[in-house]
Amino acid sequence: MKKMRILAIDDNAVNLATLEQELRDDYEIIPMLSGKRAIKYLYNERVDLILLDVQMPIMDGVQTLKEIRKLDVGVTVPVIFLTASKDRVTVLEGSKLGIMDYVTKPFDTVDLKNRIEMVFKRMGIVPIEEGELLTVARKVLQDIVLGKGNSAITQIDEMLRYQIDDDLSKRVHKARVQLEAEDMTGAGKIMLRVIQKLEKHLQPDEVKPEYSISNRMLAVKLLYLLEDLEQFRNQEVTIKCEELKKYIMPESIKNDFQEVVKYLDKYEEEDAIKLLKKMVVALTSA
Repeated sequence: MKKMRILAIDDNAVNLATLEQELRDDYEIIPMLSGKRAIKYLYNERVDLILLDVQMPIMDGVQTLKEIRKLDVGVTVPVIFLTASKDRVTVLEGSKLGIMDYVTKPFDTVDLKNRIEMVFKRMGIVPIEEGELLTVARKVLQDIVLGKGNSAITQIDEMLRYQIDDDLSKRVHKARVQLEAEDMTGAGKIMLRVIQKLEKHLQPDEVKPEYSISNRMLAVKLLYLLEDLEQFRNQEVTIKCEELKKYIMPESIKNDFQEVVKYLDKYEEEDAIKLLKKMVVALTSA
C-alpha cells in the first residue's frame, strides 16, 4: 500500500530530522527548511497533509499558509500547525485559514500520530472505525440527556465530517435537525438507534466492558437507575444504561442487566423495575 505523503516545514534541521525519524514507518515525509521552498515544491507536487512550524524567520507559518492556500494544490490540503506555545491569536489566525489541528512542541510522538490519523479520518481519506464512532455517538447522547444542545450539535458536526455509511449519516443529520428545533427527546431517540446499530455491527470482542466496579458501587448505580424509572425520567435511564455497559459485572448480574435493557426497549418499565430491585438485593447481600 502506498504511503501517504506529508510535507514537513520547519526552519530547524534537527526538528525535521526528528519528524522524519518518528513518522517514516507510517508516512512518506518530505522535509522543507523554509516556507518559500515548500511553496515552490507545491507548484508541481501534491501532498496529503502539511505539518507547518509557526515560528520561522522571514516567512512564518501563518504567512506560509496564506501563500499555500493561493495554490491549486493547497486550497484543501489539511494542515497541522506545530507551535512552541499555545498562542491563541496564532491558532485563531490558523483556523481562519483552515488548519485542522495544532500541536505544541516538544510533541509526543504517539499524540502526533493520533492527531494525523484523526485528520485523515475527518477528511474521509481514512475510514473511521465503528468503535471510535460509537464513542462519539455516546458523547452526543450524553450531551442530549444533560440538556447540552449546542455541545451535542458540535459533536454531531464532528461525526458528519467522518467517512461513514449513508444510513448512519442520514440518521445523525436528522438528529441534528431535531436539536436545532430544540426537540431533545426526538434527537435522543435517533441517537439511541444510531448507538444500537453501531453496537450490533461491532464484533463481541470490540464491545468488551472497560472498567471494574465493586458490587456496592454497582448497586448504587442501579438504585439511581430505579429512581429515574420511577420518576419517568426515560432519557436519564437511557444514558445510565449506556454508561453501565462499560463496567465489568458478575455474570448473573450482567445477564439480568441485558434483560432489563430488553424490557426498556419494549417499554415494559414495571418488569425492568422488578428485575433491578432483585439485582440490587443480590449485590448488597453478596
